[in-house]
Amino acid sequence: MGLPLFSAGGDPGPSFVKYAEMSGLVDFPPRPSAESPHATTVIAVRYVGGVVMVGDRQATSNYIASRDVRKIEAADRFTAIAISGSAARGMEFIRMAQLSFEHYEKMTDASLSLEGKANYLSPIIQRNNLATPLMVIPLLAGWDPSRREGRIFEYDGAGGCYERRDFATIGSGSPFAESALRLGFRTDLDREAALELGALAIYEAGDNDPSTGGPDFVRNLFPMIVTLDENGFSELPADEVAQRFTTINDRRSQSQGVAGGSLR
Repeated sequence: MGLPLFSAGGDPGPSFVKYAEMSGLVDFPPRPSAESPHATTVIAVRYVGGVVMVGDRQATSNYIASRDVRKIEAADRFTAIAISGSAARGMEFIRMAQLSFEHYEKMTDASLSLEGKANYLSPIIQRNNLATPLMVIPLLAGWDPSRREGRIFEYDGAGGCYERRDFATIGSGSPFAESALRLGFRTDLDREAALELGALAIYEAGDNDPSTGGPDFVRNLFPMIVTLDENGFSELPADEVAQRFTTINDRRSQSQGVAGGSLR
């Protein structure tokens, strides 16, 4: 099946959203407000050489709807998208973003820059959040080959895009995660230090926010951790993630959960 033909005045160009709407593949009609499971907390931390992203796995409504949701996915080799807000709409948003980047490159025979990808998401966010009650707040991070550094972009509910030079958080556990990140962030963080800080931030969010799922030692479910560097998107193996959270939990058990005056 070939691509549909459009008139010169009605060609949607490289915008996948416009193409999908004109082809009748998607629309964004207003919908009545309804309770739906919400994805909760994700953080991103820059370090010298890339970005670490950590996301909890829980989706929450008036109850725990799911304990095993993947909130961080690769948009392409060097870029990751994470979501908070409506879980179902968020999964759809990730697929739309992945298709949008691929569609743009096929139609223009050129790759979007990381900043271009970040800006490309703004109208998709705006269309969704201003037309439906199922709000999605994404987080985009990646490795920028032109600058040879990791970069993080966050958004507001109306699609405004803002670059963060240190770290970013989204979701209901943000106040608790951000507190840990503010205490522990340094501009000279290496990969290992960023991984440790990111895991601790999500642990704090899960320990204090009822909607955020921390490490689940009973079901052997742990937050997912990914890195983005010059080698691209990489997800840490499950056994390594489990060991990192076990180490944090053991430290907390020794102090019976009492803060010891230092970032632990």
